[in-house]
Amino acid sequence: MWSRLGSTVIGDHKVFFVILFLVGAGIVAFQAGAYYYYQKSSACPDPCQGSTVTVEILLNYGNTTIQWINRTDVPSNWNFYQLTNSISNVQATYYGPPTSEHLITGINGVQSNGQYFWSLWAVCEKSKAWFATNVGADAIHFATYHTFAWNYQATNSQDSSTWNAPVPGASKVNMC
Repeated sequence: MWSRLGSTVIGDHKVFFVILFLVGAGIVAFQAGAYYYYQKSSACPDPCQGSTVTVEILLNYGNTTIQWINRTDVPSNWNFYQLTNSISNVQATYYGPPTSEHLITGINGVQSNGQYFWSLWAVCEKSKAWFATNVGADAIHFATYHTFAWNYQATNSQDSSTWNAPVPGASKVNMC
């Protein structure tokens, strides 16, 4: 009785189950493609194998204290988190796979709190202006940008277009 009832339900709804299976397979394929794309886009590009890159770093502590670290030669296969960790005392929260990212919570003893946080900036060479990056330090490699900043600022908005550039009075753009 139960097997006949089961075959009747499946037989009457074959099209539904086929569509359900195809939708599920499509979702899995889309997620796998998105993950593959993310991995490829955050990987270090070809020019960064075995060479060094010269970068400049600004640390703006938000209290009129600004520290420039000019002309730093770093291995080109490093990311900006590794560089920051090598030039300063970094406090960070690590988020493991699949993203394997660090959230910077403090630099040289200046800690993020409910009212202030560390934002990451780069200079756009095309416009000669600062812009707040839309990715974290782990995803930034040195093939594209060469001047970076950490800016300690108030959390008055999630909209980076309202943030102050890391150098007071400097030009800024919303994207490069």
